[in-house]
Amino acid sequence: MCNWELVRLKTKRVTILFGVTMFEPWVEKYKPKGLRDIVGQPKAIAEITRWAQSWERGKPIKPAALFYGPAGTGKSAAAAALASDFGWDLIEMNASDQRNLGEVKRVAGTAASTGTLFGGTAVKRLIVLDEADNIYGTADRGGYSAIKEIIAETHNPIVLIANDKDAIPWEIKAACLMVGFERISEEVIIKELERILHLEKIEFEEIAVKVIAETARGDLRSAINDLQTLTTGKKRLTIKDVVLYRRDQETSIEDYLAKLMEVTSADEARKLLWSLDMPPEDVLAWISENIPLAVSDAAARAKVYDAISRADIFLGRAKRGQAYGMWSYASDLMSSGVGLWRGEKVKPTKPRLPSHIRRYSRTRADRAVRDSLAKKVAQYCHTSARTARRDILPYLRFVFQHDRKTAATVATMLELTDSELELLK
Repeated sequence: MCNWELVRLKTKRVTILFGVTMFEPWVEKYKPKGLRDIVGQPKAIAEITRWAQSWERGKPIKPAALFYGPAGTGKSAAAAALASDFGWDLIEMNASDQRNLGEVKRVAGTAASTGTLFGGTAVKRLIVLDEADNIYGTADRGGYSAIKEIIAETHNPIVLIANDKDAIPWEIKAACLMVGFERISEEVIIKELERILHLEKIEFEEIAVKVIAETARGDLRSAINDLQTLTTGKKRLTIKDVVLYRRDQETSIEDYLAKLMEVTSADEARKLLWSLDMPPEDVLAWISENIPLAVSDAAARAKVYDAISRADIFLGRAKRGQAYGMWSYASDLMSSGVGLWRGEKVKPTKPRLPSHIRRYSRTRADRAVRDSLAKKVAQYCHTSARTARRDILPYLRFVFQHDRKTAATVATMLELTDSELELLK
């Protein structure tokens, strides 16, 4: 479901929108106010505190810190809590910002090299760059170069936040204190959920809370969101509520394909799609491989193929141009478009794995690294990624295998990640 939830609502008060009352999310309401409130990360909090104290003394251990680890483990919350504990101004940039060289320097660079409005240089600013492992792309050209310069010149503490530390260039990691966040244990999540339930004055069955914590798999934010969803409008949480919720959340692709052939409205088809926890391009591949085989009527099959092809076009535009609004068109076409245009003559078929997934699944990770590397080379050499893959990468591999000094220079120049270095070596 999370793959289709493109917009997250964040509010600190109860609002009314189009006649619908929208309540404050519990992840905001109960977010940590200080580092002491961060649960399940004692080692990380100790390292962060030591780093912040070194900044207060004027002799920082490192100019920046990299908070890394799985989603929902408290990285962003720890950054905000750190600023609160030490009285630092908090300046944040995230993945929605245009993080090219000029923009990063304008926002984070200025903040890192100046003081606050009233406190001058005596009061620190904490500059937080979220999703630092997702900064490279068309809109982010030069982003890592800007971060590297800012870290080298900063007079204020900087925090980078990432899920995947290996996606960060090694030069930037070398300038950072590495702070790892681990998946939060089931016991800690249970304790936190029960605390919230007591504060909300909601009765509960212990087994229900345990199942929510188990399902979250170390993601506290996800567990709190699920808890709020399950208890909205209720005074008691039971295991029956959780079982029904999990059953609704865990629609398999096989069940989805079967139910898509039975939908009677666009709203039903759309909700069915949202119940899947799968990337949209993968869902479309399953639909393309299986649904036309189940449609017997030739005219209806033509309409289904038309919906599939149009959905593919919109997904491509969304991916290339970061135009995420296109995803809504694609989702409607591949759900209600396919489901309602199927016609009356439908024959049951056994779902089969998409052929291109079978063919490419084993090499997906390697191809992603290769393509990322080719884009960097293409940008530097002012050529296409295709030309870089075909004509330049073979020479780079030879250089990296036989000339360490030149290889080190190229790695620095291209801001290569660990995975890209391994591919060349």
